[in-house]
Amino acid sequence: MPSYLLLIFNLILLAASWVMLIYAYPRLPSLIPLWLNFSGSPFLYSKSLLIFLYPLGETIFNLLFIKLARLRIRWPQPKKAVKGLPATSASSRSRLRQEFTLLALIFFNLIFIHVERSLILVAHQVEKGVNSFYFLMLFLILIMLIPYYRIRELMEKKQSQSRPRVSPKNQKGKKLKKKNQENS
Repeated sequence: MPSYLLLIFNLILLAASWVMLIYAYPRLPSLIPLWLNFSGSPFLYSKSLLIFLYPLGETIFNLLFIKLARLRIRWPQPKKAVKGLPATSASSRSRLRQEFTLLALIFFNLIFIHVERSLILVAHQVEKGVNSFYFLMLFLILIMLIPYYRIRELMEKKQSQSRPRVSPKNQKGKKLKKKNQENS
């Protein structure tokens, strides 16, 4: 999947997090939980803007994660590729790293949204806490992505090593030879 689509999904999830909390904040009761533990006991505080630390933290986390992974997301541009040239293994690894980072961020965004949703529902006494099963499944899927992308990286490395490498100079030489043979 192109990395710009994954970036768009991340931005949609980040916006959903902010919209959800901005919408819910005026409707929250006077005592709200700012933290939940897995046993379901909330730490109640008086209603304050501290609840917005969750989407703010999510935003900072996204920016830092992208910056630390040194991602350079490129929007689709017309390709000027030379026929017969294989993609370099460095660019395919970079593409895989971008894809993995942005996919992992989607799962982290879902975790943040789940925690925020749980806090809102606990404040209204609709739920008792975080849905542990959902929370753990997100982490398990995230952990399973690591070997999946390692295997993909190894497969792309093997494919790039098995392809014949043709330089652009040799490409032009072959075309000229064909033209000369056709003309004579």
